[in-house]
Amino acid sequence: MKFAKLILKNVLRNKLRTLLTVSSLVVSLFLIVTLGTILTEMQRGSQEGNPSRLMTRHSVSLAFLLPIADVQKIQAVPGVKSVMPFTWFGGIYKDERNFFANFAVDAPKLKEIYPELKMSDEEWQAFVADRQGAIVGKKLQMLHGFTTGQRITLKSPIYNKDVEFIVRGICTGGDEKTLFFHHDYLSELAPDWARDQAGMFAMLANSPDDVPRISQQVDAMFVNTDAPTKTESEREFAASFEAMTGGVKQFLYAIMAAITFSLLLVMGNTMAMTVRERTKEVGTLKAIGFKRQTIAGLFIGESVLLAIVGGAIGIGAAVMIYRAVDLSVYIPTVVSFIPQPQTLIAAFLLSVLVGVISVAYSTYRVTGLTIAEALRSTE
Repeated sequence: MKFAKLILKNVLRNKLRTLLTVSSLVVSLFLIVTLGTILTEMQRGSQEGNPSRLMTRHSVSLAFLLPIADVQKIQAVPGVKSVMPFTWFGGIYKDERNFFANFAVDAPKLKEIYPELKMSDEEWQAFVADRQGAIVGKKLQMLHGFTTGQRITLKSPIYNKDVEFIVRGICTGGDEKTLFFHHDYLSELAPDWARDQAGMFAMLANSPDDVPRISQQVDAMFVNTDAPTKTESEREFAASFEAMTGGVKQFLYAIMAAITFSLLLVMGNTMAMTVRERTKEVGTLKAIGFKRQTIAGLFIGESVLLAIVGGAIGIGAAVMIYRAVDLSVYIPTVVSFIPQPQTLIAAFLLSVLVGVISVAYSTYRVTGLTIAEALRSTE
């Protein structure tokens, strides 16, 4: 640390160059944190799903429905604590741009199977008691201005129905851009082909240890029926959807690699000019007794300092902006668009690594010159 003052002075020799280099670091690290946060959100379901929760769907496709009578059979399976129908309604509010998730569920069991959903007892009771009632997530309420007691109409292209609901509560937890309503209400209004049918069944096991056995037993129960099932843990169910976005994830990784490579070019060019301009200075330092590793440490220190400052500003800006503006309210399927600690740490380490690599070759070449070669240099 005794050379810290010298390193700082060298960094500020060419203030414009330093400013431009730091600016490129800030923008690059901001973009990397943003892309890293998107990747984290795409994997959230498979990483944070309840290990005791399972989803049962038709083994052929989600487009095929299951008989609602299967609920009683599944409930009788040892280890199953609770089970309910869970059907995608696909309702549109006013305009197709106002897309959000809406599911028909067994209202009395929703709180038990999805304990992360929080709402006052009065609102829960009002929701359960009202066949036409619905509850909406907090972010959905913020986005559309829903209020308790408000009547809203959703048009479902799946069922070709305009259905009116009464908002009975605003819930927090889970995906707060979702609407839940009574499955019995849907069955009353659905066409004949969808009556007493469910898209999926959501169930809660007594413990995570019961999940594999329950999956096998439930699927074996319906294997020779008209509606064979595929039962998997919530995390596995989410992972199957994430697999569909494999190409998107690879594309995002490719963009991050391209940003990192561009950053290396910018930093490498900056540090190469810095080192080359001071070749004679290196000869002078060697002449007065500075060792090769000490001089190399000075150059590496300058590059790492630039990387730390630029990285810290870029990462800090991403954290402040995404905490101040909750983008998850406006992005479908995103639960919380806030950079995670592992993303921030990885981005910071990447910036330091770029700082070291970008100056390594130039430093090795110049510090390897003899005193005479360095002093004769015309660079």
